[in-house]
Amino acid sequence: MNIRRCARLAAVLAFYGLASIATGQSTPSPDGLVPVKPRQMELAWLRPGADFRPYAKIIVDRTQVAFQPGWLKDYNLNAPLNQVSPDDAAKILAAAQTNFDDIFKDAFTKAGYQVVTTTGPDVLRVNSGVLDLMLNAPKGQGSGFATVWVITAGQAALIVEVRDTVTNALLGRVADREATQELGRQLASNATNLYDFRLLFQHWAGVCVRALAEVKAASPIPKDLQPNQRL
Repeated sequence: MNIRRCARLAAVLAFYGLASIATGQSTPSPDGLVPVKPRQMELAWLRPGADFRPYAKIIVDRTQVAFQPGWLKDYNLNAPLNQVSPDDAAKILAAAQTNFDDIFKDAFTKAGYQVVTTTGPDVLRVNSGVLDLMLNAPKGQGSGFATVWVITAGQAALIVEVRDTVTNALLGRVADREATQELGRQLASNATNLYDFRLLFQHWAGVCVRALAEVKAASPIPKDLQPNQRL
């Protein structure tokens, strides 16, 4: 794990009120989850004794999306010819939310889960947040007077929590930070921004679907689960 990336992700967790789980991966968190070694995410926690085998249906709650603190102000200070207005910012957040929700629902549906809206003993609730969102050229090409070239469209951090819908018990959490694909120097546009972030969201959705399959196969999770254990 990249230490710098992990430290920045821990800072994001702390900023958004999850300071209790941002202190490291060596001890259980106060909410009862134990840090484990993830296969594809940077950080992961599981509840000892949790059994994921009964869950065949999923409630996908609307994701929360937030820009990197200070990013909008800093961007506008450095891009006087391509300002991002509050209305522009709201549209970017709304587009990210809609695309992320649709992609997650589609990924779970293709994996054989029924996406539902009502609770039950076989229903798992998925809560997510796309945080620390940062775009290198948020308005893309065609606005302002400058040609904008970028290496990546931007980056974001992801936090996903899963809960039993009957008891609301927190069963697991993953967190990750990623940049969009790097394709070399490319002309920025709204279309490339959307395409690149959709690819990132699809990557995260696929990882989460595979992670759920893995914890199902490992269930019930050992009651004596040790910090940093790999299942």
